[in-house]
Amino acid sequence: MTVWCFFYSIAKSQPFLYDCRMNYPIYTRKIILVKLKKKHFSLFYRWWNDPAIRRLTFDSKGKMTDKKVKEILLRHLENENGFDFIIIANKKPIGHVLVQKKKGKKHFEVYIAIGEKNYWGKGIGGVAMRRTVRWFFRKFKKEKVLWLEVLTNNKHAIKCYDFVGFRKVRIIPGSRTQLMKITRA
Repeated sequence: MTVWCFFYSIAKSQPFLYDCRMNYPIYTRKIILVKLKKKHFSLFYRWWNDPAIRRLTFDSKGKMTDKKVKEILLRHLENENGFDFIIIANKKPIGHVLVQKKKGKKHFEVYIAIGEKNYWGKGIGGVAMRRTVRWFFRKFKKEKVLWLEVLTNNKHAIKCYDFVGFRKVRIIPGSRTQLMKITRA
């Protein structure tokens, strides 16, 4: 059972809810998800080339060119089995959520990244992920499970996913990737 505590940060002039069991903050300001558009592409170039973000989200090194980012995102927009959203907090785009059915797979996967580092640790990823999971199970009524993969060194993300309700399935052999899933309630 979750016990919620309410706090007000005088230093940041904003309220927070905490899951007292985990001491995990939940951002209470307005957070919305909007459909990805071409005007958002430049954000990804910056986010995907940030060394701290790459360490936590990509299992590779090296910089991505503007052309490569555009190529990837155009494929996302054309993908009938993919749904991309930009996370907006305080009217500012701060991250990205992707739900997709990968080619050759029978299930959907979710991916999330908060690209603006000054929004890390505020619970925004958890709020966005909960909204995405709720949207997914409403849109795809026949789907029973939503999957995700996370690098094992991304402890904050794993804690967030666990908080949302995802459960560890296994470590993928030969990788640094953990497979997690959430089941329809």
